[in-house]
Amino acid sequence: MTKLEITLAALGLAVTGCAPIEAQGDVLHIVGKRRHASKGEIRSMLDVGEALLPEIAALHPEDIVMDDAIRVELHGNFGESPYVDDDGTVHMWRFSEAEGGYHALYAHELVHAIAYDDLVGPAVEDIENSGFYLEGWAEYVALLVDPGKTGFSLFGFDEDVVVGHWLLEGGPTLADYRERHEELSLRCQGQSYILRASWFRYVDEELGREVLLDLAAGREGWDREAVEAVLGASLEQVDADWEAWATDRYDAYPNADAEAQAYRTQKMAWYEPCLD
Repeated sequence: MTKLEITLAALGLAVTGCAPIEAQGDVLHIVGKRRHASKGEIRSMLDVGEALLPEIAALHPEDIVMDDAIRVELHGNFGESPYVDDDGTVHMWRFSEAEGGYHALYAHELVHAIAYDDLVGPAVEDIENSGFYLEGWAEYVALLVDPGKTGFSLFGFDEDVVVGHWLLEGGPTLADYRERHEELSLRCQGQSYILRASWFRYVDEELGREVLLDLAAGREGWDREAVEAVLGASLEQVDADWEAWATDRYDAYPNADAEAQAYRTQKMAWYEPCLD
């Protein structure tokens, strides 16, 4: 608390901006201070979140137990990237209205939170093995349940255009993102999140939903041997097949080059691409 807040509290006076407001649903408990969120935002986060959770749960393997209580804290205008802490609490910041405000990365974080106890634990403590798959899975599910999202990292542009653009741009490979997760994931966020999600889409659409769900479950962790056993092929082969598949989709998209240029100049001008 600030000195003013302490003084007012000692006098028995309420500090309106610091008073918490909250809403409770069947699973979600949304909390925010009045200076960080309006009642309307709190209500919207509850309603949208409660609607998203069954869709997210339906995309997980049946043996993954979904959390039945999730706390979401709203922290005001964008200050840092949303995340799920060690207790499973979701921390959200408000992005611009055009990016969706508090909803910009909401679905992604709910994917992490709803299966937190199963997907983040002793079996996958090695973040250099698990990080690529946890983040790629969360972003892919977010795209499936919120296909019209206007924020990061598509900003309303077609996924085939954005993925193809980053492949043409060059930079770290999928192998790099797997092996150097902590170093590259956030530094290269404009590329890493959508490329990982695209790889999961390839697995889903080309190798099959059963393979996808086995991969997402991570029952044996996500080291190379475990992943290749699920995929039925080497990572090098699957990565190469994904890149050819994604490139073909870009080439088939009408006016792809012009769309890609608009994406870079209109929506990603703030981002310095990772080239190594």
